[in-house]
Amino acid sequence: MTTIAQTLFDIEKVQQDIKRQLDNGKVQLSTFIEDIINIIHVYHFDLLAHSSLDTAKTELSNVSNPFLVKYRSLSRKDGMHKEYIRWLNIGGLFVVCNIFEKFVRETHGELFQDEKIKHLKDAYEHILQNKNIDNHTLRRMVREFSLIRFIRNSFYHADTYMNSKTRTFALGDDKYELEEGKPVKPMRLMTAIAIFWQHYSTIMSIP
Repeated sequence: MTTIAQTLFDIEKVQQDIKRQLDNGKVQLSTFIEDIINIIHVYHFDLLAHSSLDTAKTELSNVSNPFLVKYRSLSRKDGMHKEYIRWLNIGGLFVVCNIFEKFVRETHGELFQDEKIKHLKDAYEHILQNKNIDNHTLRRMVREFSLIRFIRNSFYHADTYMNSKTRTFALGDDKYELEEGKPVKPMRLMTAIAIFWQHYSTIMSIP
């Protein structure tokens, strides 16, 4: 399981990349970037607060504030940290998917004003083709986009994949086997954010 320290490092890595690309003019500030920055800031704030309390638990061990007492009690429960991260990932993945899907719909509407969107995956592929992104990169981006959405959709069914079509995805060293009626392997929120940011910057850096 990824540590909070690693997640904090990953957050700062994406924040630095966003700042670098804005500073060098590769991308321009937009609603999408503002929304992504906001969700990262909220996630960062939450993890920093939790990490700070954990780090200071020795110094605060004699403090009788009822909130700290309750925090210490809850933090000692088996599986609490794992469940805490799981719920942050679930809620965050819903938000970041909505942010990126909104970008896809709006971009498709701007590029193809007379065409109706039937399937969001097809609309996304249409955008990438319009940007002349090479076929290998295009296929990877569409599959990553689809995988994150399948994982998000599984939350509606107790983390279970309900589509009759079996699918296999590779994401770095991680393999995702999606089979009807079986649990879906979870994805870290920062993994999804980093992927969507990379997709966005790839699309928007091309005239």
